[in-house]
Amino acid sequence: MKSRIFNVMQYEKHPESGEVLLTEDKIRVALMSHRTIKRWAYILHDKDLYSALDEEQNPEHVAGKVKPAHWHIALDCPTNAVEIGVIAKWFGIAENFVETAKGAGAFLDCVQYLTHEKEKQQMLGKRLYSDEEVKANFDFRAELDKRAESKARYGRDLSLKERLRTEVLLHGMSLRKVIEKYPLEYQQDFAYLERCRIRYISKIAPMPRRRINYYIEGSGGIGKGLISRALAKALVDRDGLLRDDEIFFEVGANNTSFEGYDGQPVLIWNDCRASTLLTKLDGRENVFNVFDPYPADIQQNIKYGSIRLNNEINIVNSVETWKEFLDTLANEYRLNGKVQKAEDKNQSYRRFPFFLVLHEEDYDLGMNKGIFDGTREYTQYMMYRGLQTNMRRIADRCGNNHELYDLKSGMSVKPVVEKHDELKELMAHRQKGSDEEIDEEFKDLGKQFGDTVLVNAETGEEKIIFSGPSRKKS
Repeated sequence: MKSRIFNVMQYEKHPESGEVLLTEDKIRVALMSHRTIKRWAYILHDKDLYSALDEEQNPEHVAGKVKPAHWHIALDCPTNAVEIGVIAKWFGIAENFVETAKGAGAFLDCVQYLTHEKEKQQMLGKRLYSDEEVKANFDFRAELDKRAESKARYGRDLSLKERLRTEVLLHGMSLRKVIEKYPLEYQQDFAYLERCRIRYISKIAPMPRRRINYYIEGSGGIGKGLISRALAKALVDRDGLLRDDEIFFEVGANNTSFEGYDGQPVLIWNDCRASTLLTKLDGRENVFNVFDPYPADIQQNIKYGSIRLNNEINIVNSVETWKEFLDTLANEYRLNGKVQKAEDKNQSYRRFPFFLVLHEEDYDLGMNKGIFDGTREYTQYMMYRGLQTNMRRIADRCGNNHELYDLKSGMSVKPVVEKHDELKELMAHRQKGSDEEIDEEFKDLGKQFGDTVLVNAETGEEKIIFSGPSRKKS
């Protein structure tokens, strides 16, 4: 008989002859010698006592007397089913000491039995064993806790496949984490998991409440891409714990702009002039949507579907000057052969609170005065000149020492990070004044203080039907 999950029980020594039957060394050799066993856990039950029921069934098993020490071993062989006889041979025991287990959660059921923690086992008077007495090659307690949480949330035990689908679809588990922790399960279910991930990003993931955009200007080869990535990492990953592909997504060519986007918090638009951006996003309306400081829930086209951008930060870089870039976004342009009228420049300027101008040995940082001051002076920028850096030389000198490179490039953009944090505080829109003061200020909301009139649509003539009260001046 074949199975993928097994529960092994064998005495340490023969209860009558005292012959050694199974040792921990022998168990570990069996576990380490067979790759088919992916997960395992075992324990020595050496404190169990015979119960009154045991004595009733066999008078030689006197209630209260310690049972002979015995091993319990739980085995998970998910890749290939194995014959009971093979398992018995691996551990050098008789086949009748090997049981199979089937059904959802069967392996964890076997593992949970090792501590006798279930209420049913406790009611039978079984000895409670500590987690420390269980030896396992995985975090069995974390798995049991997840299962308990799953049962509480969904009313039943989920299989690992169901749990991974649920985590990806409803709770935002990334495909990268699935691959790292459960490579086999990803391989067997990748198509469905990828659809779950896209749906999570497009329908379920919360949209950021605010979005901050940067424009980086610089000549070809000066390091615009390098400083864009360094800035993304410095803004998002302050502790250096994330991979690059968890931090930023580099937008692709026109027909595949967002193909592969996986919910990264930063979008980097490399070598993207304003005219390129207008074409890539199919017009100014969508450009202004994608770069809106208060982003809306809008889908963007991808191959065979659409996706929603959940990014908190956009970083655009090109050789175009910052003024040319922002002016072009607002100016008249042609789209699909049709002339699109110019917009108020404030519409583009207010979307970019920061720009950087790269030079060989330093860069300038511009900050939008209207955004920082809460006014409408969106075409006014406060400039900080001569901030020291040379991204190409940093990269060349640090070579393959990525930790040192991240440190030095992070130092280069530290002034930008500080101003970014300052702007986030200003954008937080904390309540201004007490509840009572706000109640008093807006006490007349919804009340009518004007006249009620009859309007003739043809002549424009108005006739007062009722004179409304006058607003009291404070």
